[in-house]
Amino acid sequence: MEGKLTFSILQEGHEGPIGEDWRYWIEAKAFNQGLKGKGTIKVKKHVLPSGTVQQPPGPPAPIEIPVGECGLPVKIRLTLEATEVDLFRNDVGKSAIDVTLQCPGPGEVPLVHEKEVTVAVVESPAITGETSIITVTLRLVLSC
Repeated sequence: MEGKLTFSILQEGHEGPIGEDWRYWIEAKAFNQGLKGKGTIKVKKHVLPSGTVQQPPGPPAPIEIPVGECGLPVKIRLTLEATEVDLFRNDVGKSAIDVTLQCPGPGEVPLVHEKEVTVAVVESPAITGETSIITVTLRLVLSC
């Protein structure tokens, strides 16, 4: 049987001095004896002041992707790219993490896992060294 991953954004947060106008996207790729599926959630430009933790606007709909055969380990690569939107030059940061989870077998209860992905965005020009940290909390649900 074919398993599936449903991923969604639970909340977003921002700490740092470089701005309040943000947009970002997060991509999940599922590997189970090779790449089995991928999907991307995009969050449009919105206000996210420093010190704020909130649900993203919308909120964006969950994405479902195939993960291959049930009952096997699944490596999920999560890539986050955040952009602080400026009038003249946008500041961008990107990071990726891997999470390995055991896909449930047929008839087993879905596995629910929450994961935080963070990215540092440095103000341009980099001389000032000011950095903001964007944190996105995801819910990953593996089912068969």
